[in-house]
Amino acid sequence: MPFLLMLCASSAWPQTTLEIRQAWFSRDASHPEKPVRLPDTWKQRGLPADGFGRYRIPFEMREAPPDGQAWALRAERLSRFHRIWLNGVLVHAPEDTPELRIHASAVLTWLEMPANSLRQGSNELVVEVYHRRRGGLSAIWIGPAASLQPTHQWALMRQATLPQWVNMLAAGFSLLLLLLWLERRQEHALGLFSLLSLLTSVRNSVYGLTVPYGLVWALDLFYYLCQVMSVLLLSWFALAWSERRLPHYRMLLHIAAPLLLLGGSMAAWLGRLEPWRTWAYPLLMLMALPALWLILAHAHRVGGWRRGALASALLIMMGAAVHDYLVGQGRLPVTSSFIMPWAQPLAMIAFASLLAERLVVALRSSERYQVELERVVAQRTAELQASDLAKTRLLDAASHDLRQPVTAIGLQLGMARSRTTEPGQRQLLDRAMQGLQSLESLLKGLLDYSRLSRTEALAAPGPVRVQGLFDSICLHAEPLARARGLQLRVRPSTAWVLSDPLLLEQILRNLLSNAIQHTDSGGVLLALRRRGTTAWLEVRDTGPGIAAADQQRIFEPFVQLQNPARARERGTGLGLAIVQEAARKLGHVITLQSQPGRGSCFRLQVPLIEAPISPGVSAATPDTAPPLPALPAMQVWLVEDDASLREALAEQLQGWGLRVQAFADAESVLKPLAHTTLPPPDWVLSDLRLPGLDGAGMLSALLDRWPQLRAVLMSAERQPPTGRWIILHKPFSPAELWQQLHQTPAPEHPNAS
Repeated sequence: MPFLLMLCASSAWPQTTLEIRQAWFSRDASHPEKPVRLPDTWKQRGLPADGFGRYRIPFEMREAPPDGQAWALRAERLSRFHRIWLNGVLVHAPEDTPELRIHASAVLTWLEMPANSLRQGSNELVVEVYHRRRGGLSAIWIGPAASLQPTHQWALMRQATLPQWVNMLAAGFSLLLLLLWLERRQEHALGLFSLLSLLTSVRNSVYGLTVPYGLVWALDLFYYLCQVMSVLLLSWFALAWSERRLPHYRMLLHIAAPLLLLGGSMAAWLGRLEPWRTWAYPLLMLMALPALWLILAHAHRVGGWRRGALASALLIMMGAAVHDYLVGQGRLPVTSSFIMPWAQPLAMIAFASLLAERLVVALRSSERYQVELERVVAQRTAELQASDLAKTRLLDAASHDLRQPVTAIGLQLGMARSRTTEPGQRQLLDRAMQGLQSLESLLKGLLDYSRLSRTEALAAPGPVRVQGLFDSICLHAEPLARARGLQLRVRPSTAWVLSDPLLLEQILRNLLSNAIQHTDSGGVLLALRRRGTTAWLEVRDTGPGIAAADQQRIFEPFVQLQNPARARERGTGLGLAIVQEAARKLGHVITLQSQPGRGSCFRLQVPLIEAPISPGVSAATPDTAPPLPALPAMQVWLVEDDASLREALAEQLQGWGLRVQAFADAESVLKPLAHTTLPPPDWVLSDLRLPGLDGAGMLSALLDRWPQLRAVLMSAERQPPTGRWIILHKPFSPAELWQQLHQTPAPEHPNAS
């Protein structure tokens, strides 16, 4: 809007504003005058472009300026070194200094004029100028300052301020591209164009800068070096962008570049840079022609309007360089302006458009790849879920099908051992039992680890009395520690913690068993340490310790650092893996502190709670129920679908003096009861997984019929269905079965008679 106001004001000059385009020219007062038309360019009239010149400009005024009115003289091009007389009165004469002479070039000029020196009628203006280059004079406007000011401000904005602003913005964007290139060094074309744009933008921004006389040669050398480097960067950019090698052209650049740079520097030092530039600049333009051809050919070959726009912008830059060279040599009218400050930002805009296209293409590719990645991830997730489901089904089958024969073998080995008295055979049977126990331990560990790894396995946290937990664990661990000659110490505790009692007991059992197995001398400590609202359950040992490099690896399945031979008595390598999975399920933190030769300390962080009002639900106390006296011969119904296990169990039960009636499924048990009245047996032993109705459903039906019936549900599940029966986990030993049959009292029911 300010520019429009200026233009409007300039088009509304009053009649007193004078535009002068006729003058008389001579080299000095002693030479004859010749009429010239302004603007006047010396070089176009065959005169040297430098030196002195004198213009005598007569003009007429219809009336004298009013008193007190400010008048001014405005010229598009007037040398900085000038003297002006108005009607014989010297009105402007800057001091003649070396600095002024070295900067004596034609520039936009605004001078205040004494209004009292102007008169009505004939007036005469004499202008003496000195030019270092580009000699000449533009048309001159004389008039009231208020009338000339808007046009002068607009010309100043158009010729100096706006180009500087535009090139400063281009320089900032070039720096941004340069930083981007520093992150992607393989983008050679990006880096070279960024340097080219930055160099030309800085050169255009400082053009016309006035410096002290002693630094003028340095400023001129800077302009020259910028021109040389611009051509070199343009050529290297063209080679990188077009992906052409052109070895001869590269060799020319490598030879010409140092010669031009060194030669220009020597010429500036000797004060001969101006004649050096006269022939060096045309040579640079010739060197840039192959680069322009490469850029145009690449844009035509690849296609796309953005590449064409960049090629056109660089071609315009080349044309601007030729134009500015002719302006500098004075071969174009003196009023001509340098256009490179406007041409270079065009190339930057075109290149930015090309980068924007690459960014859009990259974003579209990224979105397409993201969709494809999501599809692949969904497919892989479905495959993993199917694999996990298959593993789950396999484990469920293994928990039943693998434990069945293991249980049957254990029962048969137990019966064989009880029936033989020959020492050699008993020794062989003992070894077989040891191997079977190792197999049972491995199978149990595998199934426990797999169940804990399954996402659907959820923990059931509740209040746990720590001392009861310690007593239960030590009841089983004390014989093992005593057998290895170790001292098992337990620090008493009255604390209660919040955790899943079964998983927490399993964690501490495995940690304590692991510590006892790997400690040869000394002892093991089980303790609780309070830390604010949390507690650390600790298992310390005096074993060999664990190196820092192995402290994460020991939690992996089947890793046993001190058992390279995989000795069965040293465990299966699943204990700590189960500990980590169980701790993850519970959300507890487990840590390890250990040094080789100084033992180990495993810590489990659990939340502390206040003791519940009715303790006992999750006190984890050991089973200390007094055994019942042996009963006389009892009737037992055995329901097992596995024939080998059914036969083994029946033989074992009969060996204990029990009367056994075996069934293969629930239908064989329940169907006769619908038509006849049979007396209830003393015990019903049933497998959970039966064809048709499962064991839990069958036992529920029998207990509804005979509430005082004692029932055992045999299952390989970690959490089998609970009810009015006893749970016996597979695989179980003959001793565990004997203990249930002989030490479990008959259950009491509300509806029992």
